[in-house]
Amino acid sequence: MEKFQIPLPPLEEQRRIAAILDRADAVRRKRKEAIALTEELLRSQFLDMFGNPVTNPKGWEVIELGNLITDIESGWSPKCDSREAEIDEWGILKLGAVTWGYFNPSENKALLPDTVPRPELEVKSGDLLFSRKNTYELVGASAFVHQTRSKLLLPDLIFRLCLKNTINPVYLWQVLSQKAMRVEISKLASGSAGSMPNISKARLRTLNLPIPPLNMQLKYHQIVNLFWKQQNHQKDFLQSSENLFNSLLQSAFRGEL
Repeated sequence: MEKFQIPLPPLEEQRRIAAILDRADAVRRKRKEAIALTEELLRSQFLDMFGNPVTNPKGWEVIELGNLITDIESGWSPKCDSREAEIDEWGILKLGAVTWGYFNPSENKALLPDTVPRPELEVKSGDLLFSRKNTYELVGASAFVHQTRSKLLLPDLIFRLCLKNTINPVYLWQVLSQKAMRVEISKLASGSAGSMPNISKARLRTLNLPIPPLNMQLKYHQIVNLFWKQQNHQKDFLQSSENLFNSLLQSAFRGEL
């Protein structure tokens, strides 16, 4: 380490470069804070409209999930390449596509060239996905697919919930994502020592959920759509600020800033 060489401009130049990078980093941090604030506002809006889904202070009718769905579809996990699928290739989603509560289509693995895809398992806009297996902290994470690229398939570790028309998928996604409900969902998981806990279809069907009137669910869906569009703009701005910071960083160490 003592022999490692680094470019060392005069101290005043170092301070000038640091000040420019600090300002660029401040922009980047503010973008991240805006995204976090949007997510917090959405959670607050849910609680204002519907209350805590476990204690159910508003007295909504409580219905088992099994009575709100027509099916729970399982996926498929063939051997895959380790890289992300190209836009014209078939890929299998990874757990990371739903782990954090939002759908991330870039979390996928490319099918091997000699593997025949199963189009009936292709994930579509409007799907509600649920991770059946993970750690106790992350099992049961769900994500609503606002939009997605084509040729991405459902893996074995993720369920697709097929709903009756008496429940709105965005409302169900949000109620499953509330912290209090995530604790209840984790209680449904089981597994042997040393393995990740798993939620069976049968146990998932027994989950009790508060169900407000459908018109309220639809109103909340509209609110979520507005938040989602705003958050997408914020993520675009964040990516721009990330690119700017990285560009400035490279320029600084090349002596071009």
